[in-house]
This record gives sequence, structure tokens and C-alpha cells, in this order.
Amino acid sequence: MPATDQADYFSTQVVRTRRFFLPEWEERQRDAGTLSLVGGGCEWCAPDFVVDRRDFPFLAFEFVSRGQGSVTLADQKHSVEAGHAFFFDSTTPHVIRSSAEEPMVKYFFNFTGKRAAQMMSDLDLSPGSVLRVADASRVVTLLEEVIDHALRGGRFGLRAACAALEHALVLCADSRQPATTKIDPAYATYLRCRGHLLRNYPVLSSIEQAAKACHVSAAYFTRLFQRYDTETPLACLTRLKLSQAAIKLRQPDALVKNVAAELGYKSAAHFSRAFKAWSGRSPRGG
Repeated sequence: MPATDQADYFSTQVVRTRRFFLPEWEERQRDAGTLSLVGGGCEWCAPDFVVDRRDFPFLAFEFVSRGQGSVTLADQKHSVEAGHAFFFDSTTPHVIRSSAEEPMVKYFFNFTGKRAAQMMSDLDLSPGSVLRVADASRVVTLLEEVIDHALRGGRFGLRAACAALEHALVLCADSRQPATTKIDPAYATYLRCRGHLLRNYPVLSSIEQAAKACHVSAAYFTRLFQRYDTETPLACLTRLKLSQAAIKLRQPDALVKNVAAELGYKSAAHFSRAFKAWSGRSPRGG
């Protein structure tokens, strides 16, 4: 069964999301040799965003890419901002709260299975811990890949999503720093610019438009990506648009020309060429 974008435990206190849920996760959990990915995505938190749980059925990895907030894990409260990662499991009561002044944009991924628990133990990413990730831009890129692969589906989509998630967790472990470590101002600007792409990609037609909204030049916008990212801002914008298109095109009554128009493409032909180059197949399913 393909991924959906709805699950009972997903928060509704969000202003935008890119999320997925894999309904067949229980069947995959029986295979002790694999990590069973349940769901995840990126959430743009509303100012009143709060999650308060005494228990949770899955292992959880969350990563803040923008904004500020707090997380209380097993009665220990931590302030979190861009570059912080935190972890919890079924035995960890947790409260996640966004700042109203600077709402968080955060990634979250839920998984289960014996391999998952062993991997987290091997990496010393213990439930209840909070850390600063030094190589945060690479982690963000990998987390975007997890979402892309899960939403794209296909024969190897889930395997690719799990592999990208494992890679991200290894990078978190390898580049960990104390949670109190401060972030580089230029990197904070990069996160703000990338966050603008992630939040507004459906209506953005160019990188110049995005740069103007972020109050930087297009040249500086591009240099930030060259310094901190593994893809250009244009490649990032294109990938986000086409990942969203893949979801829209699964609807039985979806028309290619309408999806193209919704995502800012000037013609269905241009959109179709871009979609085939990205996904390897025609948007009409061929």
C-alpha cells in the first residue's frame, strides 16, 4: 500500500506540512532484520503548536531546521532551535512546544523494530537526549530525501527512504555537539533561505523571487547553498515542486495540466519533461 499524508497521531497545529504515513508498517515490523519506517515529514508549526504525550508507540527522531521552541523529555526541559535533534521512545513522556514569536519548522520520523532499537543504541542516540548537529545542512538534505523517496513510492522507494534515514542518524551521531553550542550566523541565514523554499515552493517561480523575499541577493542566496548544501537552490525548488506533484497525480481525477498550473509551470509540456527527468516516468503513469 502506498504512503498517505494522513495519520491519527499527526498534529493539526501546523500551517504547512510535507508528511507521509506507511499503513503497512506492522507487516514490515515482523522482519527483525530491517528498520520499519512508520511515518514522518516536515512540519511548519503554528504559534500554538504543542504535543503532550505520556507514551508513544514508536521510536522518534526530530530535527529543528528553523525557529525556536522547547522540548521536555522525561521531565527535563530543553530549549531547542535550528540544528537541534532530539529522540524519544515509548517510555519517554514528552512535551514539544513551539515558540509563538519564532515558530519552529521541524522534521520528524517515527520507526520501530529490533534493528531500529539496536541501531539507536549503537549510535548512542538514547531516548530523552538532545544534541546540536554540526553538519546540519547535510542532515537536512538527507531528511528531505527520506520524504521524497517515501512519497515517490515505487519498487525501491521505501528501501531508499530507510537508507537515507539511517544515513542521517549516523551523521547526527558523528557530528554531535553539546546542545548549548551556538550556531554560525551565515548558517542561520542559509536555514532561513532554505526554509523559505520549503514553505513557499508551490508559489515560487524563481530563485530571484525567493531571494528578494529573504532580503538577500540572488547571488548570495546561491552562495549560501554552495557553502552549506549539496544541491543548488534551483534544484531544491524543482525537487520540492515535483515531489508535491507526485502526490497530486495519485488522485484519480488529477489532470496533468492542472497540476502543472498549480505548481507554477508555464505549460504541461514543460512540467511533463521535468517530471520525467526527476521520477523516470511520465506524469501520466507511462
